[in-house]
Amino acid sequence: MRRLPKFLPLLLGLSLAAPSLEEAEAFFRSGDYARAALAYEGVLAQDYGRFEAHLGLGVALFRLGRLEEARFAFDQMTRVFPDRYEGHFNLGQVHLRMGKPGEAAEAFQKAVALEPTEEAYLGLAAALAQAGRAKEAAEALKKGLAPERSPAYRLALAQALYSAGSRAEAVPLLYGLLNQDPKGAEAWELLARILAEEGLKGRALRELDRGLAQVEGKGKARLLLRKALLSDSPEPLLREAYALDPTLWEAAFLLGQAHLRAGDARGALFYLLPAYRRSSEPQVALALAGAYLRLGDYRNAHRYAEEAGPPGVFLKAQAAYALGAREDALRLLDGNGALEAQALRGAILLELGRAEEAVALLRPVYEVGRDPGVGANLAAGLLVLRRYGEAEILLREVLGRTPREAAAWYNLGLALKALGREGEAERALRQAAALGSKEAQALLRR
Repeated sequence: MRRLPKFLPLLLGLSLAAPSLEEAEAFFRSGDYARAALAYEGVLAQDYGRFEAHLGLGVALFRLGRLEEARFAFDQMTRVFPDRYEGHFNLGQVHLRMGKPGEAAEAFQKAVALEPTEEAYLGLAAALAQAGRAKEAAEALKKGLAPERSPAYRLALAQALYSAGSRAEAVPLLYGLLNQDPKGAEAWELLARILAEEGLKGRALRELDRGLAQVEGKGKARLLLRKALLSDSPEPLLREAYALDPTLWEAAFLLGQAHLRAGDARGALFYLLPAYRRSSEPQVALALAGAYLRLGDYRNAHRYAEEAGPPGVFLKAQAAYALGAREDALRLLDGNGALEAQALRGAILLELGRAEEAVALLRPVYEVGRDPGVGANLAAGLLVLRRYGEAEILLREVLGRTPREAAAWYNLGLALKALGREGEAERALRQAAALGSKEAQALLRR
């Protein structure tokens, strides 16, 4: 919350007759906002028409983080001084901080009507954008555009136009900004994003190279990140970006994902954990859950899957199942129609002794993808239900795809034994035992 410079002399430097106002100003200048607020309240108790005391009280409360009190103070200020810009502008700022963009937009609209300053238009646009009214935000900034507006205002307008879907309209603004200040990383990045989304990937990469020749430090890191997102070989660019700016969580996250895809879960954690410390975004938590699940650290997998929210429900179910919480896993899988989720649900039902439900669930899942693991579980369910002939056919199909699956050979042996085909059963069990099945080895020793 900034107090408008042109009012600072009146508020902070004017020698006033009322000692209590001087005291309040002194407390404010020293940063003792709590005592300043009390002193301003005292001034208002004597004279509720003191503009300086209303303004000072609201700003002091805002800086103390006492937002509801600051809101009331500035609301009162707009009632006592409805034609003064400062009350409406500062009320808008408080509403923004409180997460009330609709109320903030209303206050900023009044401020703009009284005094169309750059900061009032920027506040109005920020409020409208937060309220999901992107087109109105862009229109507000377009209306307030004037020759004296700063590069920051013009960049905000370009960003608002992009958010409103008017990408092409933002391009001239961005080129104008870059001609004035070629070191503006945000303008280069937005320009490249727009060009790429317009199907001009090559041009976007060339503009990024132009920007990279001009920009240094953390700004350069962001341009490298944008280039990585457009590149067929992103990892070297991501590593360079992360080395330039270790706070760039997006680069760390993407590097972690690359390690996960390569099957290196431990290497993924090296990047994902710092990314999460910087920004606990759901996608980072989800990647962490996946890495821990692969490493067999099911408690951490469960924790981060939960923090990922709805996208992490399936991983949370997998972790719960691995931790032995089968009923919890079933509940988490309820309503999830994905084949992978249905396959896990079927396996859990089988373990819980609900073979009929498991078979009914797993059969259509198997028919869609012919996954050997699903087929093996389906066959196990058929064995429990004593449907040995069906189980044999299915297990031979599974073993045709995965001939070294010990559990499938063991179950085939059980099915053949139940069908009275002892010789074939023994051969299947010996194959299972040779592949490491302890159950088959024990059965053969009897």
